[in-house]
Amino acid sequence: MQIRNLLLLLFICCFACKNAKQDDNAEKFDKIKWVAKKNNEFPYRDKMLKDLIDNHKLHGLKKEEVINMLGQPSRSDNGHLFYKIDQELIGNIFPLHTKTLVIKLNKDSTVEWRKIHE
Repeated sequence: MQIRNLLLLLFICCFACKNAKQDDNAEKFDKIKWVAKKNNEFPYRDKMLKDLIDNHKLHGLKKEEVINMLGQPSRSDNGHLFYKIDQELIGNIFPLHTKTLVIKLNKDSTVEWRKIHE
């Protein structure tokens, strides 16, 4: 019984350490880094996404304010702005996994909601 409890405690500690390490990679949102693009990738966006979502108000902003804050979207379509966060490719051609910040605009061009699409 004691060995099982000890193993459980060790297991919990390992996961706690892993989550703490992931938070070390997080960065504060910085517009200059957010718009920085290297080889068709945005190397800083994934690290800044949590801070952007948690600490910067998007809801209610006008489209122009969003673009001033985040730069031009990767694409826009039917009242939605799409900001590519990260993308894994197969053979540098076919997307395997894409992470995107999606911002929905109301008819008056203010932000209705934002979601992370994976």
